[in-house]
Amino acid sequence: MRKKENRYLVNRRIVLMIIIFVFISLFCFRVGAVESNDKNMSLEEQAVICLNDSDELFHELIMENFSVQRVNDSLIEATHLFDAQTVLKEGRKNHDFSLVLPFCEEISLIKKSAFEARDEVTALLKFYNESITPEMNASEVEETLSEIDNEMISERYEKVKPLVSKAYEQIINIKSIQTTLNLFYKSTTRDLKEFFYKNWIYILSGVLLLFILFWIYKKTIRRWYIKRKISNLELRKKILQGLISQTQRDYFQTGKIPEGAYNTRTKKFAELIRDIDQSLPLLKEELFKIADKLKQKVFPGKEEDTKKIKEKETKKNKK
Repeated sequence: MRKKENRYLVNRRIVLMIIIFVFISLFCFRVGAVESNDKNMSLEEQAVICLNDSDELFHELIMENFSVQRVNDSLIEATHLFDAQTVLKEGRKNHDFSLVLPFCEEISLIKKSAFEARDEVTALLKFYNESITPEMNASEVEETLSEIDNEMISERYEKVKPLVSKAYEQIINIKSIQTTLNLFYKSTTRDLKEFFYKNWIYILSGVLLLFILFWIYKKTIRRWYIKRKISNLELRKKILQGLISQTQRDYFQTGKIPEGAYNTRTKKFAELIRDIDQSLPLLKEELFKIADKLKQKVFPGKEEDTKKIKEKETKKNKK
């Protein structure tokens, strides 16, 4: 009984090995036949197939809204080469259809690079829109995105990948800077809140004190401001008078400037002096009013009091 079982197992293994051997032989035969067909296929037939495939790739790129000028140029060159080799063959001259194949390979590579570049740019734009907010300064990234767009339009897809990597680095740096600024802002805001919370009485007292001092000395401050403005206007008037004198010397004595320039300058300087003369009495009158209220001298260090100065100024205006 055991011998029959052992013999059955041996026979079963032998049959299984025969089946495996047959399948391996058929597979090897099939592969060999395909390789043989490829070898037996002429270069002319390979060139025809490659041109047809390239034409399909060309139309596929058009359907996907890619720029196709570069592919079109390669396809035209390959077609011209194929036609030239056909003419040589018909004339029984040396010909080589293998010259067409590199152009087909180039077109295939361009198509592959185009789709890969588009996928990378799409992912980059999604990351950009999710990461960048309006308050961030993204000028560098936008410049890089513009370069990427130009490379895509120019069909230089091999240059897109480095620019995409550059854009990712820029976006990450911007996010890092923004995160740091946000942390600093939160920390500063928190510290200021704590400071005002602990010292609000002193701060309020200081502000109130400053307001009271300003209210008490506002006329004195106003008087100081007007005196300073009067001094500046008088200084400016002296400078303008000096410029008029210089212009007159340049025209009448040395003849450095023409008559038109002389008339223009003197007229402009005279108008500026007239404006100053109109402003000075108003400022001085306001200064006298403030001095009367304060019961102080307008110009300390002089022996004349406010009334005498006012009388002199009135006489000058009458003249």
